[in-house]
Amino acid sequence: MVEAREDICEAIDRSVLAGLRDLQVKGDPDIIVEVGGLFIKHSPSKISAILRASESGDAKGLQIAAHSLKSSSAYIGAMRLSALSKELEQMGRSNAMDGVKDKAKMLEAEYMRVMTALKTEIELANESANNQ
Repeated sequence: MVEAREDICEAIDRSVLAGLRDLQVKGDPDIIVEVGGLFIKHSPSKISAILRASESGDAKGLQIAAHSLKSSSAYIGAMRLSALSKELEQMGRSNAMDGVKDKAKMLEAEYMRVMTALKTEIELANESANNQ
């Protein structure tokens, strides 16, 4: 379990999650569950769009999809994923598509780490709520 916690720390900046928790209103649904659930729901289409754009050489599509993922990733504390998204966004904006496929594969791998970490955080939040 220690290794899993270390992986969470690497994939998601826990200080960002702590900041979200500070916004929690007593009696409202858990904010990590809510925000994390929205990310889980909406991010797969963004990842798919990035991968499609990188494969087809669609610079504008890459820019748009990566921009959206950059913001939502930062909001949940997935800072490495956000940074990779920013790099891809800039590649699309400047139409510098050399190496974009490799960068998109790196982003996809980081995304999988983030999803695992985020699902763990949601499970922990649900367990905590059930124990109160």
